[in-house]
Amino acid sequence: MFFVVVSVSVSVAHLFRDTAEIAVEWWSSEPDVVAAAAAVKWLVLFGVVSVSVFVAACLGRRVETRRALQTGIEAVAASARGEPRRISFRASGTRAVGTWVASTGLSSIGRESAIIEIGGAFGTLAGRRSGGRGDALATAGIAAAFAAAYFAPLAAILYLEEHLRVLHSRRALWFAMSGAVVGHIVSWRVMGGRAVFPAPVGSRWRTLLLSILVLVPVVVGARLFRVVRVRVRVVKLAERIRVPWWSAVAVFSLAAGAAVATFPFAAGNGMEALRNASVGATLTIAVALSIGKLIGTAASLGAGAPGGALTPSMSIASGTGLLCLLALEHLGVEIHGGVTWGVMVAAMAVGVTVGLRSPLMAIVLVPELVGDYTMLPVIAVVVAAAVLVDRGVDRATKRTARVPDVIYDEDA
Repeated sequence: MFFVVVSVSVSVAHLFRDTAEIAVEWWSSEPDVVAAAAAVKWLVLFGVVSVSVFVAACLGRRVETRRALQTGIEAVAASARGEPRRISFRASGTRAVGTWVASTGLSSIGRESAIIEIGGAFGTLAGRRSGGRGDALATAGIAAAFAAAYFAPLAAILYLEEHLRVLHSRRALWFAMSGAVVGHIVSWRVMGGRAVFPAPVGSRWRTLLLSILVLVPVVVGARLFRVVRVRVRVVKLAERIRVPWWSAVAVFSLAAGAAVATFPFAAGNGMEALRNASVGATLTIAVALSIGKLIGTAASLGAGAPGGALTPSMSIASGTGLLCLLALEHLGVEIHGGVTWGVMVAAMAVGVTVGLRSPLMAIVLVPELVGDYTMLPVIAVVVAAAVLVDRGVDRATKRTARVPDVIYDEDA
């Protein structure tokens, strides 16, 4: 059953991504979301994104009203911890369909939470239907899905411990480690998985210096996205102003569509835009990721579209770092192209550290994303500095209690 759960989780991760890319290429004639967003006219892109977010939000609302405690990453994590949750695989599938619709519609939303949720939900279902322990197989399913989605087996284990608080026993740790390793091997050897981004080049010392130099604006950008995505909820807003929930969803969907139509590099979960930036960092990409993506993702998640915030958090922080570097270059600071990408990579770790409050996972995840562990010391120093700045802002504003420390990388 372990190998069945791991294989299904990895297959879902690859099929979700591949089918979404096929669907995007079918209707836009372009191979990836950024190219598709740049190829179509403003009005068409605005309509496609707005409709996809609205449909996804309606699917998410349907699940929320019927099975709110039986679906979502928080519920799957609770099941993996051994709590008596009856996880609904059908409801998780409905949410995944919503995320898939939003992804194929080029909305600025993360898709990995759906992959991880399906892995955990299937593990829970398989364990309980076979007379075994659903919590152990749920742990393996989550770890395998995360490892396949990000090509990051070590980060998958830290994700389970630091973010989901799942590894409460040796048994859970064993299943997490086994699921992450086997899932990574299956993804790599059988399905052709590979590192998500190219490795940075250039001086590591100069990369570290510039990363520290732009740290405060990057932390502020990551915090802003974190606060907005937690506090802006369409259902609560509709109740407050006494309008039907669907009308508020429509407004948020239009805002999400306008953000992507205006900033095409904000389309998708941010991975494609970052890959473009790795070979040619421009002001257009910087503005799209730091401003357009913040608005587009916040509007999509605020509307209720089921989706992840991990990759958008990395994208927004990286775009903010790039924007600061371009400003420094305009002021006369000499910055080489290879170092620019290195600073953007370090800023991704700040996004995970501040946006998800998961510094240990950030230290490991980002080097695995670029397939270069020589970046780990630089990332570790930048993450430590980001934690100090983030906590300092908490104390200065005296609002620590109002923004929870643990925020799952999804809309809930």
